[in-house]
Amino acid sequence: QTLSVTCTPTNSNKYETVSKTVSIVVSARPITITADAKSKFYNGSDPSLTYQITSGSLVGSDAISGSLSRTTGENVGTYTINRNTIAINANYNITYVSANLTINALAITVTAAAKTKVYGASDPDLTYSVTSGTVKSGDNFTGALSRATGENVGTRAISQGTLSLGSNYTITFVGADLTITTKAVTVTAD
Repeated sequence: QTLSVTCTPTNSNKYETVSKTVSIVVSARPITITADAKSKFYNGSDPSLTYQITSGSLVGSDAISGSLSRTTGENVGTYTINRNTIAINANYNITYVSANLTINALAITVTAAAKTKVYGASDPDLTYSVTSGTVKSGDNFTGALSRATGENVGTRAISQGTLSLGSNYTITFVGADLTITTKAVTVTAD
């Protein structure tokens, strides 16, 4: 920008007027915007992505517009929060500091069903139910429950075995017992 300045001396004995043209450089005002770190659980909704002005300020009615975004993905892990459309007018020079959205494993509780069989019979299917938390539609268990070895009368603990939902879940397992009961026999004398 160009500015004309006219100077009039304060000494009344001098009758000269000085005119000088000077250039003024107006630089963009620096401002730093820092994203807030966020987290959520797997299968949950994204939280609002927010930010703070950590250096510099808004002048007058100037305002920041736009929104942040994040790297795509829904599995457990960390995802970068990006500047996206955050902007202010050309009078500002924005420095953006990113943060992460962390997706944490979803906690569920799986409870084994107690089972019974008669000595010598085949084991029944070892079954379970989800008693706390919700499994996302389309996610399926893999593996199976197992039980302590042994075929004599008594109880055998049912354990988680290889049952899994993958890395997006943290399973708390509540065990039960397989009870082996005596086998009734009939003895008939000759």
